[in-house]
Order: sequence, then structure tokens, then C-alpha cells
Amino acid sequence: MKPSLLLIALLCALFTGCKNNAATNQQKTDSTAKLDFPFKPRYDIHWEKGDEKNALIVLNCLKKYIAGDVKGAAENFADTVSFIGDNFYFNGKRDSLVNILARVRGDMVTVTKEFDSWMTTYYPDKKDTWVTLWYIEKWTDKKGKKDSLYYVDDVLLKNGKILVYDEKIRHFPTPTK
Repeated sequence: MKPSLLLIALLCALFTGCKNNAATNQQKTDSTAKLDFPFKPRYDIHWEKGDEKNALIVLNCLKKYIAGDVKGAAENFADTVSFIGDNFYFNGKRDSLVNILARVRGDMVTVTKEFDSWMTTYYPDKKDTWVTLWYIEKWTDKKGKKDSLYYVDDVLLKNGKILVYDEKIRHFPTPTK
């Protein structure tokens, strides 16, 4: 008889624990609705995990760029695209952007990218999918100078096409000798 009492006590504890845990998770989710944020974002803060096929599109684009295949890198760009970079803004036809990027890539002998991570998010309120990437890019130019930057890229995709490529950079401090 003792084993069945012990079993019943364990089951009760298990169900009680699960119920409290579920209530705690529900409370965390609902708590953002009660917060009074000092700013209003352009996108709803209630996003969902996006389809990782979009990250694959962006990563394949960058892989082709590294290999020097700028035209191939732009295969999944929309016909009209925006590209935002440090002191650079382009909004126009894909072919024009390819010409600009080909000149930039042509000045480099080698390019590598070391990724920290990436994340795909979907915003139901706007039906937008964004891929955010965090990485270090290193390159050697034709004069033999080596350099690197830290990037955070936000890429907007719709129907498998890149509409906006927005890169933000951080310079590394010059090493002291």
C-alpha cells in the first residue's frame, strides 16, 4: 500500500509543478502587454521565428560574394533593391548595384567572414521576414593591406528575394605597439 501512496504523491507533485510552471510562462508572455514603453517601434515587438530558408538565401549570397561571384551573389536580390552601408545608400535596379559591388569586391584579393550567429524573424503585423547576421569580415586589398570590420546586417526578404540589405559596422581599435 505504501508504494501506491508514494506514487500518488509523486503524480500530484508532478501535476502541480507543471501547472505552476505553465502559469509562470503564461504570465511572462502577457507581461509585455502591460508595460508602458517610452518609444513606439516601427515593428510590433511580438515577432515569430522565421523560416530558416531565408537565412540560407542570405548566407549563400555572402558565400558567392566571398568567392568573387558578385553577379551570383545578387541572384536573389529583387529587381529593385535598397542597400545601406557606412556612408553609402543605394536604391535602384539590381544590375546597377551589381556594378557597384563588383568594383568594391574587385579591389580585394581575399575576403573571409567569421559568423557569430544569425537569426530569422517574422513580423506578422507587416508580413515581413528579416535575417540578422553578426560576423567579422577580414580582407586583403590589392596593395597587400589587411583589415577587418565587425558587421551586423539586417536583410529584408519577401518571397525569397532580398529587398533591403542594411549593414552596420564597427571598426576595431588600432593595436598599440
